[in-house]
Amino acid sequence: MVSEAPDSTPAWAKLWSLESLRYQNTGWWLDRILPHSPIGLVAVAIALPLVWFACGYAVTADRATYLATPDILGQLWFLPLHLVTLRLVGGLWGRGLVLSLDGLALDAGAEGRIKRGAFGNGASLGALVAAAAFTARDFWYGLTASPSSGLNAFDDPDMWDMAKLGRPVHGMLLGLWTLEWLLFGYLLWLQLWVLIAWSRELRRHDFRDHLLHVLVGDGYRHSFALFGKTTTVCLVFALANLGFIAYTGELIPRDAVEIDGFFDFLQNMSDVLSTTLLFLLALVAVISFVTQLRGGLTRAVNREFATAGNIALTDMATPMALTGDAEADVIRLRARVEAQSGLVRAIVFQREVDKVGGRTMVTVGMKALIPLVTTALKIAKMQVKGG
Repeated sequence: MVSEAPDSTPAWAKLWSLESLRYQNTGWWLDRILPHSPIGLVAVAIALPLVWFACGYAVTADRATYLATPDILGQLWFLPLHLVTLRLVGGLWGRGLVLSLDGLALDAGAEGRIKRGAFGNGASLGALVAAAAFTARDFWYGLTASPSSGLNAFDDPDMWDMAKLGRPVHGMLLGLWTLEWLLFGYLLWLQLWVLIAWSRELRRHDFRDHLLHVLVGDGYRHSFALFGKTTTVCLVFALANLGFIAYTGELIPRDAVEIDGFFDFLQNMSDVLSTTLLFLLALVAVISFVTQLRGGLTRAVNREFATAGNIALTDMATPMALTGDAEADVIRLRARVEAQSGLVRAIVFQREVDKVGGRTMVTVGMKALIPLVTTALKIAKMQVKGG
């Protein structure tokens, strides 16, 4: 869908098949402990929320209220959404990262540095950092009494209104939300890693000896397919996330919540903020990646063809006069043709460079519009309400 060349989506980038749910050795600890087979993952994605739901039903103080609470019922499909999204993105990166890096002709050192942050413990630590603020916010609201009401958000009828469920269920919800934030943290971290590590390596890389491979061989298309498909999965996740927020009544702040500034928005609208931040980072990361890639390729083209271009322009300004010596004239003619062909190659290469990533940025931008516009509309609605 994002590949620059039509009808050239690589096989590894195909989504929405059962095989795409197979574990691809990402080393992410949450991905690693899940079943590695597609059928096993689907089974756990269905069974885990059911077991959680049954445990909550067994310990709740009010079963009727428990069965009528949207935050409880919604987890029967919201948790599976997180698990499937994690595996889809993990499988995509597991299959496509090496090909994407090789397509850019990055050296072994650069590939190693990017892999360390995208896979294994580096990515797991990054996900933890990315999710920390959101997790801390839930615990703060769930365990700390509000100065105005003297109640925490669970007990406050004007906030989460879950006092009847009992403390054990409150703890189970906090634990489940923490897990979901960690799963989301991987998605957020990958965007940060593209913005930080990939852009840095592209600034350092010399493409001069790899122009044919990257441009003519379409090596760069693998990375765009990787980013584009990741954004597609994240878009489906974001739409479902917004649906869950609307279902639980948190899409618009409750009347008890006062939004008087940006900090209040960060505190009270963390769910909407999370999807917005994910796509904002994705958009910035892709723009930064394309900018650095174009800049590196342009510098390589300029260095590669600078001499030939200068010679060609000089020769073109001076008509070639034949001397009558056939061998000498052929040598001079060959040199002129080679210089002019170098100039033509430079022009063709630069035209290719100027087109690199254009469609990708447009496509990612269109996907990002959905959560970004949703957030803007919610802010505007709160302003109309006087909040």
